[in-house]
Amino acid sequence: KAVVSTQSTGLRRIRSLSPSPLLTQPCSRLSVVHPSQTYDVVIVGGGLIGNAAAVALALQETLENKKMLLLDQSEHEPTFEPEKGYNLRVINLTVGNQKFLDQIGAWDRIKDMRFHTYDKIYNWESNSNHTISFTADPMGYIVENNVIESGLLEIARNLHNVEIRRGEQVSQINLPLEQTTQQVTLNLASGDVIETDLLIGADGANSTVRKTLDVPVVSWMYDQQGIVCTLKSPCTDKADVAYQRFLTSGPIALLPLGEGLFSLVWSCKSAIANELMSLCDEEFIARANNALQKSAVVPPAVAAMETVSDYMGMLEYPPQTPLITEIEGPRAKFPLGFSNSARYIGPRTALLGDAAHRVHPLAGQGANIGFRGVQQLVKNIKNNPNKQLGDYKVLNSYESALQRQVTPMLCFIDGMQKLYSTSFDPIVAARSYGLGIVNQLPFLKNSILDQARG
Repeated sequence: KAVVSTQSTGLRRIRSLSPSPLLTQPCSRLSVVHPSQTYDVVIVGGGLIGNAAAVALALQETLENKKMLLLDQSEHEPTFEPEKGYNLRVINLTVGNQKFLDQIGAWDRIKDMRFHTYDKIYNWESNSNHTISFTADPMGYIVENNVIESGLLEIARNLHNVEIRRGEQVSQINLPLEQTTQQVTLNLASGDVIETDLLIGADGANSTVRKTLDVPVVSWMYDQQGIVCTLKSPCTDKADVAYQRFLTSGPIALLPLGEGLFSLVWSCKSAIANELMSLCDEEFIARANNALQKSAVVPPAVAAMETVSDYMGMLEYPPQTPLITEIEGPRAKFPLGFSNSARYIGPRTALLGDAAHRVHPLAGQGANIGFRGVQQLVKNIKNNPNKQLGDYKVLNSYESALQRQVTPMLCFIDGMQKLYSTSFDPIVAARSYGLGIVNQLPFLKNSILDQARG
């Protein structure tokens, strides 16, 4: 845990866990002093959310003359190289966030690269035939991570008030006391010293900025891994349909990329994930087809309920999923977890994306919630043009508004993960019956649809 001490200067100094590199150098080098550089906004962390924040803030008229610095730890800039196939990480981008990316100019760049629109999604499980489907035009957009990042970076590089530094690591952060006019000071591993009015942490689930704030975080791991890869099917007539089936070991989803290609996101127990990763392509394809197409193992009580529902015309049966025949490119896996920070702000500091909250990928909302946070922060700053950047009241209003949006979604997604992780008959019966009711209530179904597309 970071050590916090109060200095007479009014700064709350956060000492890094590792000793300063200067202390290990010969005395003759201790005289090297790096003058501080001042920026109005510093964003720690690139990626989707950090890049979006940099562009969205820099484009605000009231911030046109403000200096912004984007610090990205990665030395490699994301690129779009279609000849290398599809990126393993894709986003089920909501309609609302597509409009946001369009407003800041990124969507025109994305259209010049690659994306796919879909208009229907099926959700069903392995212990019941009850299915719920949603249809809209469009339902959403499947976009590769590197495509969105490349589009955002192209804009950021052409903005006069944004500076991008790659391969930079933050070694220490000094926060001012709350509600003071003093700035945040960052010490970089390169030796540079940065001062800023507003620090934004968009540096992921292991956020250095969040750790510096030293706030409580509710978090746990799911004992699940997410396997991702690109699959191919000869069934090109289902190019605009997404599929998600809940297995007791975790959900498996096919997201359409067009021309018979699908992005697979398969969440399963860690032991199963390790086994699946060790299989050859032919065996992996067989397991994936089985997970998607195998008949449901329906408990007797649920079967009786389905008979009644079918008789009443209330039972929507599972879809026929496209047959997978090939894997294009490699497979990868990553651990799945949940986290939510008790505070999204600190002295002259705001958290965005996974630095503030992390969710299971079953609903495809991780990056979408992050984009919502960017929009909320920009909105609160825009609505207070006479307030200084980093003003406590402005940040507090951002935190309150975002937590009201995010907390119900986090609870719902985590609840869904737990609800479908058991094959206990009474729970299977309850969730199946509930799904059937929702599917027959247009006002409730449309409310869910609006949330999913927002």
